[in-house]
Amino acid sequence: MELKEYAKRAKERLTNGYWDKVREEKIEYLEKYYHKGDNINQFNYMFQKKIEDEVYSEQKSKNEDKLYKKVVKLLSENEFVLNPIMQLIDHDEYDKLSDEAKKNYIYALTDRYNELKEKYEKEQKTKEMFN
Repeated sequence: MELKEYAKRAKERLTNGYWDKVREEKIEYLEKYYHKGDNINQFNYMFQKKIEDEVYSEQKSKNEDKLYKKVVKLLSENEFVLNPIMQLIDHDEYDKLSDEAKKNYIYALTDRYNELKEKYEKEQKTKEMFN
């Protein structure tokens, strides 16, 4: 997604009162569920994650779909895949990273690949069972 699109969505959230609704929801939730002695930092973290999921969920799901399609193509074309991670790297993003960030990117991509590979294999077994 381009910067212009992010800016446009941010402006829409501001003009449509999204953040006012979030503030009201947070206050309402605090009044209902927060009790003396509860960890306010944990509550704030949970609420922050909820907002991030709402704001960025569309972009995340598009990236997940794109990656899953790559994994399916890779696994369906070859029974044995040599170095699948290198074939899945998004070089537009990867090439801009520092060395440490590249390591983290590879670790995260490896985890996602393993999860998506399991999902693909389960789908294949299910198809075989019903055919």
